[in-house]
Amino acid sequence: MRRTCALLTAVATLAAITACGTGDGRTELTFAVADQTLSAATASYATVPETMGYFEDEGLKVEMQPVKNAVAAIQAVANERATCTYGSTANAVTAIGQDPGLVIVGTVNGNIFRTVAPASAGLRTMADLAGKTVGVNVRGGINEMLVTGATSTQPQPVTGDDILAVGYGAQAAQALQRGDVDAYSGYDSSNLIVGELLGEELVEIESRTDGLTGTSSLVCRKRDVRERPEAIAGLFRAFFKGMVFSRENPRAAIEMHWEHFPASKLSGGTAADLATATKILEKRLEISAGPGSAGQYGQQKDEDLQNTLDTYIQYGVIKGVEPAAATVRALTDYSLVPAYNDFDPAEPRREARAWSG
Repeated sequence: MRRTCALLTAVATLAAITACGTGDGRTELTFAVADQTLSAATASYATVPETMGYFEDEGLKVEMQPVKNAVAAIQAVANERATCTYGSTANAVTAIGQDPGLVIVGTVNGNIFRTVAPASAGLRTMADLAGKTVGVNVRGGINEMLVTGATSTQPQPVTGDDILAVGYGAQAAQALQRGDVDAYSGYDSSNLIVGELLGEELVEIESRTDGLTGTSSLVCRKRDVRERPEAIAGLFRAFFKGMVFSRENPRAAIEMHWEHFPASKLSGGTAADLATATKILEKRLEISAGPGSAGQYGQQKDEDLQNTLDTYIQYGVIKGVEPAAATVRALTDYSLVPAYNDFDPAEPRREARAWSG
């Protein structure tokens, strides 16, 4: 086995290594984490499954490979530098259009993308954004498209002229404080941090996109799903166990995460920072954790996911993909859903309640 691995390393990519066994008999996989900072929102899958032995239980040794964003993570899978990833469904659809060797093996619940504003501003619906300036992290991204799309039928829609790129964190908070922007279109954890830095409650502005689900996907190569179904199913069984554990005890998940990845700590890692990081993870899991609308972890009803895909195409979030190609059946392979749902959620919940550090 070691000689085979050496040969593969010499002629192929890093992904070839992930197909080999370790010295203790475990199968090595590489998971691309679409968050270079390994922020608090990644703790449930980047750390908990390893710390709690969920990967080891599956006979796996999983290397977490942080990359810049979802585009880079999915590209790492396409280029065989990673086995699988968890990232934006919009980016996954675009990537599959360019590389049919990729496939979505599951999606998680809800829509993490939200537009927020200071409570004192009195902005509550998309109609209230008429004549306002909306901040986004970068121009042309999903946050901008969701705002302009959701207001397109309003008498005075938000257009590109009303959008201002203000980045993340302190930069976005300062833009709100100075009045450069009236609202901020981000996502769950970034919005929470902006609110903390601003020192003022941010409220979510009601949008027709709030009810979308399956906006983040589990992406692998079709070949790996076909040739190594047990390993891939084991990877995502551990992934969802980690999600269940973290939803039950998010503080424990953050403490594990900070111990395993010290550089991911907020500021100085104070008690206040720990509380903020715990809230970030709680918010993410409040939206994304739990069984999908189809009743199993990782699977939404076809009509629910199709509604998300159709909305993304309508609003320009997904570009360069023919509507006929952006269908649930064309993009997904749910063959591993029964296998990665083959666990009792009560067990990781019990472990979370009993965890003492």
